[in-house]
Amino acid sequence: MINEAEAYLILVFFLLIFAALISCFETAITAVSRARIHRLANEGDKRAKYLDSLLKEREKVVSVMLLANNVVNIAASAITTKVVLEFFGEEWFFFATAILTAIIIIFGEILPKTIAIKFSEKAALFFAPVINFLFVAFSPITSVIEKIVALPLKLFSDGKKTKGSELEEIRDTVDLKAKEGTIFKYDKDLLGGVLDLSDTEISEIMVHRKDIESLDITMSVAEIVKNAAAGNHTRIPLWRGTKENIVAVLNVKKLLRSLYSHSGDVEKFDLALATSSPWFVPAASSLRSQLFSFRKKKKHLALVIDEYGSLVGLITLEDILEEIVGEMKEEESDRESNIVKINARSYKIAGKTLIRDINKRLNFQIEESDDAYNLAAFVINNLGRIPEESEKFTINSHDFEILKKRGNNLLWIKCRKI
Repeated sequence: MINEAEAYLILVFFLLIFAALISCFETAITAVSRARIHRLANEGDKRAKYLDSLLKEREKVVSVMLLANNVVNIAASAITTKVVLEFFGEEWFFFATAILTAIIIIFGEILPKTIAIKFSEKAALFFAPVINFLFVAFSPITSVIEKIVALPLKLFSDGKKTKGSELEEIRDTVDLKAKEGTIFKYDKDLLGGVLDLSDTEISEIMVHRKDIESLDITMSVAEIVKNAAAGNHTRIPLWRGTKENIVAVLNVKKLLRSLYSHSGDVEKFDLALATSSPWFVPAASSLRSQLFSFRKKKKHLALVIDEYGSLVGLITLEDILEEIVGEMKEEESDRESNIVKINARSYKIAGKTLIRDINKRLNFQIEESDDAYNLAAFVINNLGRIPEESEKFTINSHDFEILKKRGNNLLWIKCRKI
């Protein structure tokens, strides 16, 4: 039969094993992928269902684990102290304490946590049912502790939740995976584009009013057909009186199909068959909400208005998709690129090019604002005047030179990052 000292030591051994298991799960639950566990739970995995419910209250679960771990370690230390003092004498106390401390650190903390990091999913799923029981058992105690801890936290918190913190966490994860080589750069850019939709307003990517290609609805059908067929757009706004007064949107594909059915006879063709009412959207709307609106209304083009109801631009479904997948390359013969590389550090850039596009494509840090949405507006806004052709200047660590100018319009600007 085992004596009392041996019984106590066996109890300490099992307490240390229990502490190691708790440490293992504590680390595993913070490292495991919540998305994957949620998918496994939906597929019917019972352990995953336990774990999924625990992950929804991850902070409370970690609190329970810390409480249980401390209770077990304190109990093991107390029992060891009792055994050493009663059966071995005070001269062994320091030696026993040193050994127990080393065992707790190595086998109760370092080893289980290392295993948990390497096999986080397996460890978390394996211990989930047991931890779920502990979570329920310790919840009353942790609830009281949380209320006590919450009091001093209020003194150092403004009570406001950081906006977009979850999105930022996803962005950081995507960046990390890209650096680790888990995902390719294209996938990183694609995911980043999707995440940016909520933070980007229509006004940041829209075609501005002065760049909208539109037609006068009072022109003859023959003239409208000629201009529409010669252009590169599938939808063209039609105005009456002034270009700001958009009264309809012409669908060029419908126009050509209808003309074909009328054997090309424009005199018998009713323009209304190929037009639709204009759809106006606020400039401050996010790209995410606008993308859903495009899908809901089954439309591809919207006219953008400001808070006063004035026309400020135009946005298409393609514009939003380009924010996600990148610029959709056109045939070289269709139009000249807005950004032309001169050498390793210098570029010839069209004045109408959006600053957002320049920064994204060239990795520049040109500051954009509501008053400076494109490169020409940025230059004029910072200089406080319209520069002359061939004039050179520096703004915010970027060298600029006006290459071509027509009237007050800055057509081409040379830009070099210092």
